[in-house]
Amino acid sequence: MPRLLLLTQYFPPEIGAAQTRLFELGQELSGLGWEVEVLTALPNYPTGRIFEGYDPRNPVKEALGRLSIVRVPLRPAQSGFVQRLTCYFSFVRSVVRWGPVLCAKPDILFVESPPLFLGHAGIRLSRQWGVPMVFNVSDLWPESAKYMGVVNNRLILAGAEALELSYYRRAALVTGTSNEIVESVRRRCPSTHAEVITNGVDVDRFGPQFADDEARSLLGAQDRITFTYAGVMGMAQGLDVVLDVAAAVRDLSHVQFVLIGDGADRESLQRRIEVENLHNVRLLRAQPKERIPALLAASQVGFHVLKFAIPGAVPSKIYEAMASRLPILFAGGGEGARRVLDARAGLVVPYEDVRGLEQAVRKLASTPELRQELGRAGRCAAERLYNRKEIARRLHQLLVGVISGAQRTRRGHVSIPGVQADGG
Repeated sequence: MPRLLLLTQYFPPEIGAAQTRLFELGQELSGLGWEVEVLTALPNYPTGRIFEGYDPRNPVKEALGRLSIVRVPLRPAQSGFVQRLTCYFSFVRSVVRWGPVLCAKPDILFVESPPLFLGHAGIRLSRQWGVPMVFNVSDLWPESAKYMGVVNNRLILAGAEALELSYYRRAALVTGTSNEIVESVRRRCPSTHAEVITNGVDVDRFGPQFADDEARSLLGAQDRITFTYAGVMGMAQGLDVVLDVAAAVRDLSHVQFVLIGDGADRESLQRRIEVENLHNVRLLRAQPKERIPALLAASQVGFHVLKFAIPGAVPSKIYEAMASRLPILFAGGGEGARRVLDARAGLVVPYEDVRGLEQAVRKLASTPELRQELGRAGRCAAERLYNRKEIARRLHQLLVGVISGAQRTRRGHVSIPGVQADGG
């Protein structure tokens, strides 16, 4: 049974796209015959506080599903560029210190980025154990930081990009969650083997049949057309535009907007809802991921927002909406918007076009036939393109190829990176 060590700063019980994706991929790989161990941080995201029940100073071992988990300390942070960097670096130090002591030697190391700097810890462990590293990129950093205006200093950006490229070159394989990410890696590092492993969804867990009275009650969805957002409330999302649209359709008494989640922008959203007396907006705390299928099933439209046109950024929640047969209203652009349009699963409007979003809300609210048509197309795309089981099988094949290539290299064969990763 091959052993895989998954290195990530973010993991359940935290709630988020990366957390869900990595847990479900780990579970699927375990079902395909892998022994999966996860080296991660003590849970703290997105509140910036270590979750209750964990000692902030000491590592801990536990099990989650079929996975063995090793959690190590870090200095958590919710916001602030310097504070977040401190958080990232503290986790890297903790991984380098505790990883070799608490984790069994794997056959392959799978490193999740961001944070980008985790690549340093991955390289250290890869060398120490003499095993290949796969570097998985779910967000192009520092490019995303530049697009959001978080980092503007040219020297810092140049240094971070040089670091980024060095990690790509040292990896046996780079995987990316979108076409744009992989195209960027291939363009800047032609010798690096890079493959797309999209985010996806467990299609068996989502669908209209999962709606229940508890979900309807929480949403306040009785006899109302509910536009639901469930996810992180941060800078990249820019959820203020949802409130702008809600204010523009106050006259639609049968329409409401429900925002579910936590994050740096939650308090400011709450204040604005109160100040502007937006009775058609409900703000709910983050819900256990086990309840998300029922909440989506009890909604009528999935509202997905991406403020910045960050190359490679695809909101993972669109796949859950598709699997739920939920029509999508997408405010934004880029590859995420194209995936919605290609699947014919929803309406896409530029983020800054509040008038266009208002018209889209009115159209979806008044046309149940359109909602049904978009929902059916989305479900078809989820089953055909974004089924987590099929995505895991593809990753399994790539990982086996990397291990085979590394074994041939150790036996003295010539190392050809692309051929290694293909296993042939």
